[in-house]
This record gives sequence, C-alpha cells and structure tokens, in this order.
Amino acid sequence: MKSGEITTTPEGEQRHPWDWYVEQAWVTERLCDVVDLESDVHYLDPTCGLCTIPQVLANRGMTAFGTDIVQRTDSSLFLAEHDFLGAQMLLIERCHPLSIVMNPPFSYQDGKLVRGLAEKFVRRALQISTHKVAALLPIKWLASSGRVSLFRDFPPSIYVLAERPSMPPGDRIDQLGPRRAWKGGKVDYAWFVWDKRGPRVEHARTFWIPPRPKARAQAERRLAA
Repeated sequence: MKSGEITTTPEGEQRHPWDWYVEQAWVTERLCDVVDLESDVHYLDPTCGLCTIPQVLANRGMTAFGTDIVQRTDSSLFLAEHDFLGAQMLLIERCHPLSIVMNPPFSYQDGKLVRGLAEKFVRRALQISTHKVAALLPIKWLASSGRVSLFRDFPPSIYVLAERPSMPPGDRIDQLGPRRAWKGGKVDYAWFVWDKRGPRVEHARTFWIPPRPKARAQAERRLAA
C-alpha cells in the first residue's frame, strides 16, 4: 500500500480514499539487495495491499505475511483485515523476533485527511518490532518540523531510490493498463530503515540505491505488459 503526505494529485483526479498506491516488486527487491534483512525473523507488512512486499520477502526465503485495513488480495500470505493503529493487536504483532516492512498510507483514511498519518504508522512499527522497520516514503518526508522529534530520537538510515518508482492507485491499475500504470513515477522515494538492534547513531545515514540495469528494467516492463 502507499504513501503521499500530502502529495500532489493530478488535476481532475481524486486521491484514493485509503491512500492505496501500489509499489512494484523491484522496489522491495532493491531494498533486499542493500539492507541485511535477517532470515530468522518474522516479517509483517501491515499495509500490504496486493501483498507485493510479503511476496518478495517470501521469494527470498523469509517468513513474511501481510495485513491491511481492507482485504485487496487473495494471496496466501494475507492474514487478516486489521487496523494497525487500533487498540487490538494480532498474534503476529506479538511475535519475536519481528521486523516490519511497509509502504504506509500518507494522508488519508476513509476519505478523511489525517495529518501525520505516515508518522503514526512508523511510530507504531517502532513500538512493536524487535529488529528492523523499513518504510517506503517520499523523500520530502524528511523536511518537516513536526517530525524533528522522530528523527532526533530514532535516526533512520535513508536509502534513496535513484530510479523513480511507479505508484499508481490500486483501484485504477486495470483501467490504466500495465504500460501506463508502470511507466515510471514523478515522485522521488526512499526507504527509511530503523535497526532497533544496531548501535545508536547521532545522525541519519544516507545511501543511494542505483537504478535497475537498463536491460532488466526493460524486461520487467515487457513482462508487466
């Protein structure tokens, strides 16, 4: 599922009421290429949408599952409809060890603007995870006076995606068709990664994730089409 706090919506179009915007598998694959994700940890995506993130992790031999406030997939990795910010906790959220990898909603829930929504998801993930939290967010999420305390108290490592990912609204992918839905995005994104077992750092470290090799990107676009 996806971000945007508050990202620009093309004129004449409305945002998805639950901020459901879909990342491609390669975005998570690139995260796995550059970040040490332990194989003996349970992984949860609490905003899983089509279960893309859990599937990529499972393909890499990890134990991964997804939940979401609304079920949008028939994947065997989908566990349940669940409000991640609610008072109730699922059994998997109590699993130890646990890492959380997600593409959280950015601004809207049930059609209503919720300021600081992505930060609420990150803070909740930091509260219940035991190992790592990785959140896919627009780079502009760094620039906010309201999040200074989060970055000061929990400095992340920032992995900038040099290749802009497509992020179409999940309910319009079929209407757009693969070529338009996955033609490339206009917003710069990064993975924000917190390692709760790592050494305390005073400053956020920044890394760049190179684009996919051109031949690989073209092959994946043809496959999507």
